[in-house]
Amino acid sequence: MAVYKVNVSLPRDLVDQIDCVAAEQGLSRSGFIAEASSRYVAELRDASAEEERVRRIDKAIASMKERGKLLPRDFDYVGAIRKDRERDGWDGVTK
Repeated sequence: MAVYKVNVSLPRDLVDQIDCVAAEQGLSRSGFIAEASSRYVAELRDASAEEERVRRIDKAIASMKERGKLLPRDFDYVGAIRKDRERDGWDGVTK
C-alpha cells in the first residue's frame, strides 16, 4: 500500500488530545490519525450500507402491501400459510 504525506490544520487542543491518546496506545501521531481516519471511513460506509438496507426493506414492504391490495378481502392468509407449510413439510421448528 502506497503511503502519502498530507498536511492538515487542527486546533492545538485537539493535537494535544491526539498526542496523549496516541502515546497511551503506543502509536505515533501519524499512526493514530491514520487509524482514526480509517475507522471513521468504515463507520460512514457501514452507516451508508445500513441506510441502503433499510431503504430496500421499506421498498419491499411497500411493494408487498400493494400486492396485498390485489387479494380478495376475504382471503384466508393464515390458511394459505398453513397450506404452504404442510406442502413443504415444515414442522414449525426446522425444515
